[in-house]
Amino acid sequence: MRHILTYNGKSTLDFGVHISGEDTWKTAAPDLERTSIPGRSGDLVSFNKRYKNVDIIYHMGIIRDFDRNYSGFINFILSNPGYHRLEDSYHPEVYRMAVMESDFAPEMSVLNHQGQFDVKFSCKPQAYLKSGEKPKEFTSNGSIYNPTMFDALPLMRIYGEGELEIGLETIRIKKVDNYIDIDCELEDAYKGFAGNNRNKFIELSGDSFPSLPPGETRITLGSGITKVIITPRWWQL
Repeated sequence: MRHILTYNGKSTLDFGVHISGEDTWKTAAPDLERTSIPGRSGDLVSFNKRYKNVDIIYHMGIIRDFDRNYSGFINFILSNPGYHRLEDSYHPEVYRMAVMESDFAPEMSVLNHQGQFDVKFSCKPQAYLKSGEKPKEFTSNGSIYNPTMFDALPLMRIYGEGELEIGLETIRIKKVDNYIDIDCELEDAYKGFAGNNRNKFIELSGDSFPSLPPGETRITLGSGITKVIITPRWWQL
């Protein structure tokens, strides 16, 4: 089986690149703060409620038409800096958001017709489950089940005006033109696209946007809410 990597919508197959994923099983580390106290053995450790980026390295090689394929691959991967979707056939059930952080110095062989090189990505800590991209629609009360050990921050499209209960948290929609989108990760309310702001038309019962904790969360549509579509965004480390 030939393994592939897809980054920002392009596959390594498009450039004749072979990959090895032997160093892709890394996981993110928690962001911990250590405090040493004179006269007390051991450090105090506090969790900053976040995980650090994780560096993932792919070993790559090109065995045919090196000049053309290498140039095409490097120019593509360098042409749009920033975070992009990264997935590979070693971990087919998940994807990451990654930024490429490599410089390139290929090791050449066979009269410079073949070459090997490494590509390092700095990935956000979440390995998002592709199953969490599937939206679930509610036209009446129901529940949604989080199969992971981590709170998920969903994307929701809410139709109507009124109150929506997500577990123990409530969102009140005060005014809407058909529907409103709420991105709990970005902590933003808008319609259709992020720049079309609707934050002033919602009220939250808590200090932050709702999340979906591990296990089952009850979804309750109050009077005036006709439909809710939830894309849960399950993730793991």
